[in-house]
Amino acid sequence: MQAKKKLDIQLNDGKIIQFVPDMIHKDLLSLTNNQEIVYRTERLILVQLASYNLIKLHELRMIIYRTLDQLRYHKIASKYYHEELS
Repeated sequence: MQAKKKLDIQLNDGKIIQFVPDMIHKDLLSLTNNQEIVYRTERLILVQLASYNLIKLHELRMIIYRTLDQLRYHKIASKYYHEELS
């Protein structure tokens, strides 16, 4: 059995932290209480992150934003953009 691959996040100041999936879950819950939206978005984001070993924080935030937008959660995507990317 293969060991689970580790993902690190490079913060804006260059510091590297270990990714914990709960980070995305909490971010999404801060945007909506709809569990179906949180679940669908979270699963799609985690699939996209599977190919990374290291990701910059801004790139991770863009993946979250684009995923919300692709799933047609435009209002939630806009809210996320204004809170995290602008």
